[in-house]
Amino acid sequence: MIYQLGLAMAAISSSLRTLAIHLIQLHHHSVRLTALAAITALSIAACQSRTVPNQSLPLAPSTCHMVEHAMGETCVPNEAKRIIALYTPPLAALLALDIKPIGLAPVTGVTDEFPSYLEGKVEGIEIVGIDDEPNLEKIIQLKPDLILGWDHHEKAYPMLSQIAPTLLTQPNREASAWDDWKVYFRFVAESLGKQDIAQQVLDKYDQQIAQVKATIGNQYANKTISVTQVTEEYGIETYTKNSFSGSILSELNLQRPEFQDVVKPRGVIEAISSEKLELIDGDILFALSFSDADREMLDDLLKEPLWRTLKAVQNNQIYLVDGWTWVVANPLAAEVVLNDIRNALAGTP
Repeated sequence: MIYQLGLAMAAISSSLRTLAIHLIQLHHHSVRLTALAAITALSIAACQSRTVPNQSLPLAPSTCHMVEHAMGETCVPNEAKRIIALYTPPLAALLALDIKPIGLAPVTGVTDEFPSYLEGKVEGIEIVGIDDEPNLEKIIQLKPDLILGWDHHEKAYPMLSQIAPTLLTQPNREASAWDDWKVYFRFVAESLGKQDIAQQVLDKYDQQIAQVKATIGNQYANKTISVTQVTEEYGIETYTKNSFSGSILSELNLQRPEFQDVVKPRGVIEAISSEKLELIDGDILFALSFSDADREMLDDLLKEPLWRTLKAVQNNQIYLVDGWTWVVANPLAAEVVLNDIRNALAGTP
């Protein structure tokens, strides 16, 4: 009886999905809005029946397996082929696992701009909105069998889970901590049955850590490494040891300035004024930027008297790096961050 009920629910879900596709393909604006409203209402009810925290649901055997995540439990298809990644960490995780998704949402907020480490890897993948604004119409049209989101998709989760099984982050994840990127990567790999490939990726990363440590030796044992960003939008901020870059510097046994050798929400100390530049002072400074305007802002600041008092400025050891790579944690970005650190500290321009 329970098994038959599960099949009936699956049939209803499929019918709703088909109806939604037909409605959304209609061109009349008011009809489209009505369709999306209907999908929202239906999805909330469906989500309540399909995703229940800390419980196992009766499901058709041998077609999917239950995965616990931040929103409860979801039955993930055993042979998921049409996967959509709504943020760069799940996108990079899939690519590292040799899986090419059918849809993605760029982290940069611009549909045709990607961090350099993704160049050549995302051609042919449909854009389905930007990272925090998924385009439901496009997602439905792609007919995914799995959607991978992030914690900022929690509000959209009821709608996304009605379109296809949807996973957000691993259960009990601290959304503020970027130093758990390996945990999330393993979570994706285990959800898709790719643990062996994931272990190979992480083993390669460990080898790269060892290589960088051997390259730079102990010449920086008494030096401090500062990581900051200068942006038009947020001003001056600095990254602490529980940030993505902070976790990598820790693995390299590199020292942080006292003010950065702490744990802060999101791994960031925000809104640093010119009067508090000691918060970013270090023997070596990695400066993150996200645009040409950010780089111009940094150039202007470096001409100011207070900035010329920084040790890194006086030592001519400021290294400009890509913010999208150093902030958004994933295994592909980690390799680039390691290369940036090695090139700077080994004296390579």
